[in-house]
Amino acid sequence: MRTTKSIIASCKKLYIEIIWLRDEGVCAWCDKAGEQVHHIIPRSRSALLFYDLLNLILLCKGCHHKHGVDAAAGIHWFSTTFKARWEYLHEVIADEWGNMLPRRNVIKSSWKKADYLEIEQVLKEKLADLKE
Repeated sequence: MRTTKSIIASCKKLYIEIIWLRDEGVCAWCDKAGEQVHHIIPRSRSALLFYDLLNLILLCKGCHHKHGVDAAAGIHWFSTTFKARWEYLHEVIADEWGNMLPRRNVIKSSWKKADYLEIEQVLKEKLADLKE
């Protein structure tokens, strides 16, 4: 019997592999070899976007650090480089007036094992599509 913790670990492994394939192993910011998967909108802002592939990019270690130190510069870069993706992500975390919604970690704490199994299945299907 699989535990929720092992399913979550499987989801992380899957989304990392998907982002590596999608971004062709290259840092989205500087075109060096990618090393780390980065969440544009962090889990602390929206648990709903944690497994959303449009919220993930591959960065080299230096750019990942730079984005962490100066998140505003990273968001500015992402919002101008990936305009459609930013508009989608911003829509999820903003109210009808464009104001940031309160933190949503409460939602993730209510997720059940079945929710993670569903996420895992979607990620497996996406990975299979990318490998074709």
